[in-house]
Amino acid sequence: MLRHNALRAALVGATMTALAAFGTGAASAAGIQSASSSNCIITGYVCVTVEPTEANPSGNVLIPQGTSYTFDSPTEVTSITNETSLMYCVSAESRIAVAPGEYIEETHTVTKVAVAVESSGCFA
Repeated sequence: MLRHNALRAALVGATMTALAAFGTGAASAAGIQSASSSNCIITGYVCVTVEPTEANPSGNVLIPQGTSYTFDSPTEVTSITNETSLMYCVSAESRIAVAPGEYIEETHTVTKVAVAVESSGCFA
């Protein structure tokens, strides 16, 4: 299980700053869009956008395909982009399923992002 650390966040921030020009971020009424609407599209990763910090100026947290990420404390997330081939579950006020290629632009207080268990999905 990955834990947030300042070095990883700084590297992710620098990478995401360089890639920020690749999307528009326009919102739909439902808050769910294709990943092409996101400014955080990196194949093989789930990108979770949080409040930028000095250590992570882009505000993007990258989660490699097949891994989970647990925040140190409940964290406000403003968007999630799934550029993997796997379904992911987000533990927030309720469980949220994020399909491959899906972009959600909606604020949630998140504790964990995890790969969906094939037999039970996100709602077991």
